[in-house]
Amino acid sequence: MDYVAAFSQWGFLMAFLFCLVSSINKENKTPVYLSALMLCSYIFSSYIKLLENLYLNWALYDFITIAALLTLQYFDVFKRTKAFLFLVLALTANAVLTLLLYCDIYILYNFEPWWYWSVYSIGVNVIDVLMMLSLVVNHRMVNPSQPVILNRGENDSKL
Repeated sequence: MDYVAAFSQWGFLMAFLFCLVSSINKENKTPVYLSALMLCSYIFSSYIKLLENLYLNWALYDFITIAALLTLQYFDVFKRTKAFLFLVLALTANAVLTLLLYCDIYILYNFEPWWYWSVYSIGVNVIDVLMMLSLVVNHRMVNPSQPVILNRGENDSKL
């Protein structure tokens, strides 16, 4: 479990650093703000326990992050982008999956593994990776003027 949390934190750190370095001398800092908020959320949720139960703690952090995203967007701190919308949707899905698992284990007292546990384990981790990728891909859509490494051959004739 600790390795998965470390991977998520590392992934959001890399997305943040990529967006930070790529947005130097650019007006639009939306990808930087989004990735910084996600990085802080995932780091805080690993070290600061607001609730005793692990699953409720994760769901609460997801809802706090959604509220922070919506509040910052409302006050025009950043623009509403596809990555913003995807983050809100993905965090909502993560929170719902986590709350359903909490209900299954602690309310229904189901301790026998069944298909939902696999859906939860795979689903939450895939959603986390997709959120990381959306931050990086969204940065390319917001700042398309940056050169793409794959298009190096286009400028070779100008040398």
